[in-house]
Amino acid sequence: MIKFTAKTADGGKLVGIGLSHENLKRLKDNSPIRFKGEAIGLPDLDFLIFSGKSEEAMAKWLAPGITAETIVHDTSDQGQ
Repeated sequence: MIKFTAKTADGGKLVGIGLSHENLKRLKDNSPIRFKGEAIGLPDLDFLIFSGKSEEAMAKWLAPGITAETIVHDTSDQGQ
């Protein structure tokens, strides 16, 4: 996996995460990737990368960890 931060041409911030084919294989085998944001200079964040067959399947997997503070920002493939 490659992790990076950069400044965009318009002055914004970009966080990039590149996954190897081995990372993708692990994700397909239901092994999520988690890392501390401090690894990329974002100490107040943790990152969780996971996959599922559908948004519904991923929501079911996440359900036990949902709290009142959980905000789902986008569940579509068009939220790029």
